[in-house]
Amino acid sequence: MTSEQSETIKEYENEVRKRGGNPALDWKESNSPESRGVLFADAHGVTLMIYSDGLINIPARCSWDTKKYYHITAAACAKELWSRQKRLDDNNRKKAQERQGGHLDSLVGFDLKCRDTDCPCHKESQDGRQTRARGGRNTSKRDARVEKFRNSSGCP
Repeated sequence: MTSEQSETIKEYENEVRKRGGNPALDWKESNSPESRGVLFADAHGVTLMIYSDGLINIPARCSWDTKKYYHITAAACAKELWSRQKRLDDNNRKKAQERQGGHLDSLVGFDLKCRDTDCPCHKESQDGRQTRARGGRNTSKRDARVEKFRNSSGCP
């Protein structure tokens, strides 16, 4: 584990505590060629990943509004963000399959494939799965939140 990953875990835990949740996750380091050195955890049914540079990401989620979230707050709201995407995906499966980022299932393995065999990740190369897991716009550690978007649970 890198010092950046360790710091991100602390930030994530603090953010979840602020929201009244339980931040304890079982982080596992990958030795898979697709994701070597990346930490993975199951956050209430949604995979979180922390890259060696400290970026925490929700690989199943295609993107999020960077005016409402940054990587830590998005991770703390992973379950809510995933459920919103899942509803949209279920309403238009074809459009969901054509998307460049994210997955069709909330849990993603060390091989960067999800459990839904209809997801494009099952047909992609290693590089394609790495790009998909990183997400469309999920690469910013910058905090650009607009506080007016927070609701009572803290998740916009």
